[in-house]
Amino acid sequence: MASLLGDIGTYAWCRRRAGRMTVAEQARYAASVLLETCRSSPRILLARLGLRGGGHDPSEYAPPDSALVRHAFDACADLDPMLVQHGIRSYLFARALGQRDGVRCDPEALFLAALLHDYAFPGPATTDPRCFAFAGAEAAREILDGMSPGAVRGIQNAITLHLNPRVPRSQGAVPHLLHAGVMADVVGIRMWHLDPSGVERVLLRHPRHRFSTRAPAGFRAHGLRVPAGRARMAWRCGFGYAMHLGPWPAHEARTRACAGAR
Repeated sequence: MASLLGDIGTYAWCRRRAGRMTVAEQARYAASVLLETCRSSPRILLARLGLRGGGHDPSEYAPPDSALVRHAFDACADLDPMLVQHGIRSYLFARALGQRDGVRCDPEALFLAALLHDYAFPGPATTDPRCFAFAGAEAAREILDGMSPGAVRGIQNAITLHLNPRVPRSQGAVPHLLHAGVMADVVGIRMWHLDPSGVERVLLRHPRHRFSTRAPAGFRAHGLRVPAGRARMAWRCGFGYAMHLGPWPAHEARTRACAGAR
């Protein structure tokens, strides 16, 4: 699948194309999304039916405590809490999956990539014509001013690649793990490799804020504004179906029901 995508989604590709695919790239990307959806859907469905498995506990981890992380949190102060909490959960799931798979990376770089990967996620008043992942990567460069250029570029690459259907280890540990964490939190992929009790603790500490019902509107609106972007193609090729199939819509419905019963 990596060879099918080529350099689509990398920061260098985004700078050349502003996140817009050619017709040939759209065909390759669509094929990759369809392949990944077909590969993952049966296991997601089994997990939703109760076959969860188990693994490492994501609640054992916490955001790194550094001046740069605190500065990034400050930069995100005006973001929707839904996006901030999504970034934190993505990091926690990524760390646990990385531990399981034996993939090591700089925790600070991974956390910064996770916190900022949806920094430019489209809201109701968004008019930016660029791919939101690319816009977020560009914003990250300003937020991370003072960090080494190589480290910043690695984080930017992770941010832009997170919209790909798969990011192999060959594209770097931080991009690979960020993608794993994001897909776990958005679709539920590989949640069966995490300790269920630990996942519940993460959800209590970092609530979803109805992510599964609120985020799709921004995703679809962005697709209309950037018709040659990856968000639109992913949605058309089954990403929305995968989100619906995963565990999070039912979890959020139960959470709302419990809150209403109090």
